Amino acid sequence: MLDQTPTSIIKARDLHKCYWVGTMPFPALHGINLDIEPGEFTVLAGRSGSGKSTLLNLIGALESADSGSIEVLGENILAMNQDQRTRFRLQNIGFVFQAYNLIRVFSARENVAYVCQLQGKGKKESMEIANHWLGEVEIGHLGYRRPDQLSGGQQQRVAVARALASEPKIILADEPTANLDSMTGRHLIHLMQDLNRRLGTTFLISSHDPDVKQAAGRLIKLADGQIVDAWDSIPKPPISLASACPVGNLPLTERLRNYFREMRNKVRNKKRHGNTRRHS
Repeated sequence: MLDQTPTSIIKARDLHKCYWVGTMPFPALHGINLDIEPGEFTVLAGRSGSGKSTLLNLIGALESADSGSIEVLGENILAMNQDQRTRFRLQNIGFVFQAYNLIRVFSARENVAYVCQLQGKGKKESMEIANHWLGEVEIGHLGYRRPDQLSGGQQQRVAVARALASEPKIILADEPTANLDSMTGRHLIHLMQDLNRRLGTTFLISSHDPDVKQAAGRLIKLADGQIVDAWDSIPKPPISLASACPVGNLPLTERLRNYFREMRNKVRNKKRHGNTRRHS
């Protein structure tokens, strides 16, 4: 039975998500149930295409699910409009991306301070906060450098400092070591573990890096859009593509294309029937 205690900081129920390439459906998640407790250091592990990044994006309110529910900090994020989601992310969730996503023309310090300024803090206070968190990730002496003057590991430390600067309850990290060498990746994970222990911040990390999986306080295995008990488990396929990827969820452009295609077919059929009646 799933843990239904009210202490869960993240709670997902019967979560489904499908992507479309033209009119071809690709189910990414089907039937995900998940509880994350405050202060956990959790790793979502699985092969490329298993649904790790999709699940993180849904929990982080970056994408919408096709069906199911997600509560983060007791809030139903799928019921929020775009502006509400943006505010919720800014106040409660920090992101660490595989590609760093730093603003190239800003210094490391300015990249971290920018999040604080978005929250409404003044420039001086934001810079002080940035200096503090750059010190926490052990690159306070490099705050004046732009991203192109930093190594990959240093850029990812800036990204971690930026994620923490807003004092979020949750850090979501999507393949944070993917662009790093093994030594630098291990140092980054040890840093994140230390921050998790000292600050109590909840970390949810997607990765297929063996070192990251080894460091997990809790390891959740994903395969073909489902949580599985073991790597050799065979995930259950969707009951049908129609149920996993309902046509009603087609992107607007494809729905319009289908509509006009049907209209053209009706016109052709009408002309064809009209010609048949005249010849008869």
